[in-house]
Amino acid sequence: MTPYLCTLALALASSTLMALPAAGAGKSGDGDWQLRAGGALLVQPEYGGGKKLRGLAAPLLEARWRERFFLSTLRGAGYELRLGEHAALSLALAPDGHRRRPKDDPRLRGLAEVKIAPALRLGAELGWGPLFLNTVASTRLGSDKKPGGRGSSVELELGYGLLPGPDLSLAAGVTVVAMDGKLGQALYGVTPAEAASTGLRAHRVRAGLHGLGVFAQIGYRLDADWLLFAKAGAIGLRGDAAESPIVRRKLQPSLALAVSRSF
Repeated sequence: MTPYLCTLALALASSTLMALPAAGAGKSGDGDWQLRAGGALLVQPEYGGGKKLRGLAAPLLEARWRERFFLSTLRGAGYELRLGEHAALSLALAPDGHRRRPKDDPRLRGLAEVKIAPALRLGAELGWGPLFLNTVASTRLGSDKKPGGRGSSVELELGYGLLPGPDLSLAAGVTVVAMDGKLGQALYGVTPAEAASTGLRAHRVRAGLHGLGVFAQIGYRLDADWLLFAKAGAIGLRGDAAESPIVRRKLQPSLALAVSRSF
């Protein structure tokens, strides 16, 4: 579970960074394009339910045209509609990072591999004073004949701005993750045939709540162009996901660090 929330954390970080205007932004003559480039570091479990952590470096690149159309290494290609200063809706085609590889853990050997797949992603952001709500619903568009090729998930974050400001912001909150039966079974399930060949007990995963956790994040503007972002969280697996025989640790920690510059 956590590896995919880390990816979402960076996607939200990218959205937050792009939404914070640099000094002088919005004046006439600035042009239709907004560009941001940087890098990020993820620390996360090898797979959903795994115990070993891994680090992953990733580029953070995003281009916006007329503030609505975007192309991003993390958010994909899509359209965002701002509904005033404190609300936004977005629709994008982006990679869905959920995966399960046999090489990630001995318990996964002999189980079907779940690969990263293209997905249609619907996002919503809403703020009420210090409170904010971020929601992402993702539907995979891969082959229905492949494990995890299809399936949907919803990730929701409800947070509180402890120190909101133009240059420094600190927030904390809770995270909720739900999946349909297709994706949940692909990531945490074990079919009777797989159980017979691996020695693991068969396990069926149904649609429902699969994770509940907490997070804290901080954003800091070094100057008019440079921005730093960090986010740490932990998700506890719930329901059928938590009872899966492939799970080695139910509490899944994550850390995301990013630095970027606007152009």
